[in-house]
Amino acid sequence: MFTAHNRWSNVMLLTFLSLFFLVSGCVSTENGAKGSEKIQNNTLTVKGRVQKVSFADGILVVAPPKGDNVTLKVTEKTPVTGGSIKEVEKLRPVRVTYTVEGKQNIAVSIELLPQGSCG
Repeated sequence: MFTAHNRWSNVMLLTFLSLFFLVSGCVSTENGAKGSEKIQNNTLTVKGRVQKVSFADGILVVAPPKGDNVTLKVTEKTPVTGGSIKEVEKLRPVRVTYTVEGKQNIAVSIELLPQGSCG
């Protein structure tokens, strides 16, 4: 038999689960690479907001919602989808695919995400 207390508990549970799934799932970690997601054997991806970008210095720093910032080596020739290279700016949500070579993270591609998206 359903009571007002049971209905309230169910409403609260559904609200919690809805919020949980809206907030989580932006970034998954694998192999200890916080804020990064492994997508191929030697390729990783990080999704977050641009904290610093300097194509002259070849630097792109991305801050994922969880974990440490990821510093990447980029050039003006790094492929960009979802917009132009000029739109890669501070606080812009991006998804960057990169490889690790020695101690450097080399950007393979940059995907511009819509403003307000998770990242």
